[in-house]
Amino acid sequence: MQELSDLWLIFRGTLRRKRASLFWFALSVAAFHWLVAVSFPALGGVEAVTSVVRTFPDGLRSLLKLAPNLQAGFGVQDYLAFTWIHPLFIGLGAAFVVSRAADGLTGEIERGSIYLVLSRPVQRWTFVLGRAAEMMLGAGVVSLAAWGGLVIGAMALPYELPLANYLLAAVVAWLLFAALGGGAFLIASFFSRTSTSSALAIAWTLSSFVLDVIPQVANSPIGLVNPWHFYFPQEIVAAGSVDWAGVLVLLAWLFSGVGAAGWVFARRDLA
Repeated sequence: MQELSDLWLIFRGTLRRKRASLFWFALSVAAFHWLVAVSFPALGGVEAVTSVVRTFPDGLRSLLKLAPNLQAGFGVQDYLAFTWIHPLFIGLGAAFVVSRAADGLTGEIERGSIYLVLSRPVQRWTFVLGRAAEMMLGAGVVSLAAWGGLVIGAMALPYELPLANYLLAAVVAWLLFAALGGGAFLIASFFSRTSTSSALAIAWTLSSFVLDVIPQVANSPIGLVNPWHFYFPQEIVAAGSVDWAGVLVLLAWLFSGVGAAGWVFARRDLA
C-alpha cells in the first residue's frame, strides 16, 4: 500500500509540474488537425488532392503509409486520415514522450533533485512508474486533443465523416507514443546526462520508423516487433477496426520498456 501511495504522489506531482507543457503540446496538435480539416476546400477538393497524391512515387507513399490504390480517388476521409501520420503530428507526439523520459529520469539526476526524492523511503522503481504513468496519460491527452481538433474542424466541412473511426486512430496513436515512450524510459534509465539519453531516445524513435519503410526489414520477422509496423491510420479509418495483434505489440513495448527501466534504475549507481 505504501508503494501505491508513493506512486500516486509522484504521478500527481509530476502532472502538476508538467501541466503547462502538456497543455501546449495538446493545443498544438489540436490546432494542427483543425487547420488541416478546415483547409481542405482551399486545396481544390478531391480531384485536386488526388492528382497531387498520384504524383507521389511508391516509395513516398510507403513512407507516408498511403494506400497504393488510388482508383477511387484520395477523398477527404483519406486526407484527414493522413494527418495521423503527418510528420508534424508524429513528431510532436514522439517529442513529448522522449522529453518526458529524459527529463523524468536523467534530468532528475543531472539536477540532483533525485537525491532529495530518494532521501525519503521511496522505492526507485516506484519513482520510475510514477513518471511513466504521467507520460502515458499525457500521450493520451495529446492524442485525444488531436481528435478533438479534427472534430471541430470537420464541422465546417460538407461531408459525412466517420469520426468514431478517427477516434480509433487516435487511440492507436496513443499506444504508439506510449510504446515509444517505454523504449525512451529504458534508454534514460541507463544514463545521467539528459543530452545523451535524449539523443539516443530520438535515434531509437527515428531508426525504428525508418526500418519500417525498408521493405527487406519491414516484411521480415523483425518488422513484426517494430511499433511503427502496426500504425496505419488510413486503414484504421477505412475499416473502423484495429489490428489487435498490433495493439498487443505496442502494449508489450510499453510495459516491458517501463518495467525494464524500473529494474535498471533500481540497481544502478546514481552517483
